[in-house]
Amino acid sequence: MKPTTRATTVLLVATIAAVGCSKQGATSQEKTGAPIATQTSVNTADLSNPVGLGEDDIAAVATKVEGPVTFADGEAAFQAKEYGKATAIFDRYIEQRPKNVWGHYMRGLSAWKTGDVAKAEQAFQTALDIDPSHVKTLLNYGRLFIEQKQYGEAIDRLTRAEAIEPESVQVLRLLARTYRAQGRTDEAIATYRRAIEVNELDVWSMNNLGLVLLEANKPDEALPLFEKAVERRSDVAAFQNNLGMALEHTGRFRAAATAYMSALTADPGYAKAKQNLARVEKVRKTEPEEPVLIGANGAEPQADAPAVK
Repeated sequence: MKPTTRATTVLLVATIAAVGCSKQGATSQEKTGAPIATQTSVNTADLSNPVGLGEDDIAAVATKVEGPVTFADGEAAFQAKEYGKATAIFDRYIEQRPKNVWGHYMRGLSAWKTGDVAKAEQAFQTALDIDPSHVKTLLNYGRLFIEQKQYGEAIDRLTRAEAIEPESVQVLRLLARTYRAQGRTDEAIATYRRAIEVNELDVWSMNNLGLVLLEANKPDEALPLFEKAVERRSDVAAFQNNLGMALEHTGRFRAAATAYMSALTADPGYAKAKQNLARVEKVRKTEPEEPVLIGANGAEPQADAPAVK
C-alpha cells in the first residue's frame, strides 16, 4: 500500500525519534602488583547521543591529588559523577603506574566528562600506545571523535576495534552509526544487519536500522524491524513512535495512531509522539485508508523481517 502524496509531504524525518546505543555495565578487578583490569565504561542509552557533557554532569575540576591513590578511588568518584575528582585521582594514579592501560583509559573518560577533550584524546592515545588492541579505548576514542564530528578518525578507531572483536555488537552498532552520519547509507545498513546477525535480539540495532531504512524511503523494510523491537521492548516510547512513523509512511494511519498512543502510554510527556499523533489524526480525516488488522502491539501483524536475514 502506498501513502498518498499529501501524507508523504507531511512526514518529516525530523519527527523520527533517533535512538542510539544501549547501556553497558561497569565492573572492576584489582590484583596486588598486577595491572588493573576494569570493564567500567560510560552509559550510552541513545543511540544518537555519544558520551559527553550533560547539564548535571559538569563537575568542578579538583586540585592535584597528593599521596597514594587506588584505582577503586578513581572509579568510585567516576561512578558518583564527580568527574573532576576522578580525573585528578587518575592523574595521580598514572604517575604511580604509568604503564597501566586502564588508568589512562579511565583518565580519558573522566577528562572527557569534564569537557577537557584535549586531555581525553591524550589519555586515550597513551592507552593505545601501551596496548594498541585495547578495544574499550578504541570504542570510546571513536565516540569522542563522533562527538567532534571527526568521522574519518572515528571510523579509523572503530574499524580497528572491529578487526579485534568482529562479533562485538557494540562496535558494529557504533560503526554503523558513524557510516550513517557520513551519509554512507548502504554501509550503515549492511553493518546494522551484521549486528543483528550477531545478536538477533539486539533491539537497538533493529530500531536504528529501521531509521536508516525510513530515511532511505524504504518504510516497508523498516516496518517489521520496528515491530520486532516493540515486541521485545514495548516500554521504550521511541520504538513505539518509530513504529508509528513506519506505519504512517505506508498509509496505515489508524495503526500509526495506535502506535503513537502506545508511545504516550510508555512516556506521557513524549513530545514527538504527541505531535505525530495530532498530525496523523488530522490526516485520517482527509485521506483514504484501507482496512488493517491491528495486533496487540498496535501494529499490523507482519512476518519476520526479511531485512535482517
